[in-house]
Amino acid sequence: MRAVGICGSDRHAFRGVHPFRHPPVVLGHEGAGRIVAQAGPGGRLRKGDRVAIMPVLSCWECCHCEGGLPHLCERKRVPGMGWQGMLAEYLVAPERVLFPLAPEISYGEGAMIEPVAVAWHTIGIGGVSHGQSLAVLGAGSIGTLVACVGRLHHVGTLLVSDVKDANLRTARDLTRAHTCNTSRTDVVSEGMELTCGTGFDTVVIASGHDSCMNEALALCRPRGTIVVLPMFERPLAVNLNPAVLREVVIRGSTIYLPSDFRAAVDLIARRELDVRPLLEDVVPLDRTQAAFELLESDASVGKMVIDPAG
Repeated sequence: MRAVGICGSDRHAFRGVHPFRHPPVVLGHEGAGRIVAQAGPGGRLRKGDRVAIMPVLSCWECCHCEGGLPHLCERKRVPGMGWQGMLAEYLVAPERVLFPLAPEISYGEGAMIEPVAVAWHTIGIGGVSHGQSLAVLGAGSIGTLVACVGRLHHVGTLLVSDVKDANLRTARDLTRAHTCNTSRTDVVSEGMELTCGTGFDTVVIASGHDSCMNEALALCRPRGTIVVLPMFERPLAVNLNPAVLREVVIRGSTIYLPSDFRAAVDLIARRELDVRPLLEDVVPLDRTQAAFELLESDASVGKMVIDPAG
């Protein structure tokens, strides 16, 4: 392993509030590395190849896998649940989940392929298309990437909200989105003004804040779509009357299909989506604890990447 990004779900596990990753567990599921050994002869990859890892081992035998939905496999294994995490010097992985990196793409960028795949899948779930309006609630790494992918789909009006000015600056620089700091401004009023009172075609919830679902319901146009991306630390109290009265569609988005991952590989290989502005300096494995503590204490820190071989 040469680069492992620290994700929001890793931080949930670090705090002891993740729904299925419980101590003792090796964290890390956004990763890239170099092949050092192969289990047998043949195959498309060779020792020394640089690869990104798709961290999903589906069974390919159940009805979901056979129906083309391996990401919903009930027997799938992921890092931290049935498969070791990537924050280690070495990882054993089948060749089918390894994707070669373009020569000019760094290991750090390779680790970002996984969250880009999440964003690509989310935009697809939301049915986002050319000229539509999109609101993204939460401008962490995933929310910002969702906004970036929305721009690649040529959305019209784009609103991104967060409580951290540093996150909003990054999202604005990368996407030219209208941004709203919800600690100072009412995002519903701002969003309705932007859309001339009609609401947004798609609203993506990329924050686990308690108020996000009610905000999304208020921002979404009649028969629009809300996509719920994060897992929440506790149950939410939500007024669902707007969903009924305006026939709003609420959809979940979980990880990605292999085709989404391949699309993310291609986007980063061509730098059609340049993730380098989101990356902080790479730190060695023995600084992982300090990296987690920094992320918990400093809201301005971007995507931390660990190099287990560094």
